[in-house]
Amino acid sequence: MSQRKKENKITEIDESALEEKIIFGPVPHEFFGFRILRFIVIITWAIIATTLVWLSIPIGFILGPIYKKYNISKWYSPLEIASRTWSIGILWILNIKVRTEGFELYKDFKQQASVLMYSHSSYLDPIVLQGFSPIPCKYIYKKELIYLFPWLFLLAYFVGHIPINRGKKNSAISSINEAAKIIETKKYCIAISPEGTRSKDGNLMEFKKGPFHLAMKSNSTIVPVVFFGNNQIWNANTFFPHSGSLVVRCLPPIKISKDDTVDSISKKVRTEMLKSLHTKPVDYKTFSETGISHTVLYLTLLSYIVYTALNWFGCL
Repeated sequence: MSQRKKENKITEIDESALEEKIIFGPVPHEFFGFRILRFIVIITWAIIATTLVWLSIPIGFILGPIYKKYNISKWYSPLEIASRTWSIGILWILNIKVRTEGFELYKDFKQQASVLMYSHSSYLDPIVLQGFSPIPCKYIYKKELIYLFPWLFLLAYFVGHIPINRGKKNSAISSINEAAKIIETKKYCIAISPEGTRSKDGNLMEFKKGPFHLAMKSNSTIVPVVFFGNNQIWNANTFFPHSGSLVVRCLPPIKISKDDTVDSISKKVRTEMLKSLHTKPVDYKTFSETGISHTVLYLTLLSYIVYTALNWFGCL
């Protein structure tokens, strides 16, 4: 057998091994009432924090010219600060600790057209990215969410996130073309899952072609991101989250060359993400630290504030 044939055979074996499903450990038993309480409490925080994000929009318009004049990073804009507060607040209330890896790769990452592609197996994924991504991102989301949760997703639309109609092919293509123009002209970073929806078992599903068409049309750099622990803490099969620790890992940026096709760049990104998912973080356990203390503390503070306000206005 020639050397080239040997190399090809080794590559095929390695790639097939990467596609083997990862077996996750069992989720420890927890009193179900705690999980229900967490869900109810983060709904109250989401309503309060979303209101704060709405209020940050006019402040952003007022301060916009100042930020532009002094070349202040968008990372410090009122909208970005409010959005990060929204996400970090949810994670704190849920008693979820976040560890980051690979963020140093983007320490000097200049504002440029880019598409952040992340593994998607949990309700937590976009929340973690919104709170911790080293690059301020815009998101593509299903248009029907505007009708289900207008207070949240109308806000998302107004601040630049892009809704697409996945049920109608022409509308989805139009949205991708629109997103590509926005990315290229405004040098935005768009965060999108190449899987298209959440994985039920935590393993990487087949990739859709849309995100790679988007990256190629906008001449973007691809920023791959993978998560550890998200699926076990809060997967797509339940509304009621656990607490615990998770890891968000940024992989080296991938440049698209002139010779790349949608299929070749998709395979390249998938291989890097699979390699990373098969390389567990050092000294990491999803449920090494759990609890409900932050949930109770937030609920106590909120109750005190509401009681004080009602008493102040003579309602009690």
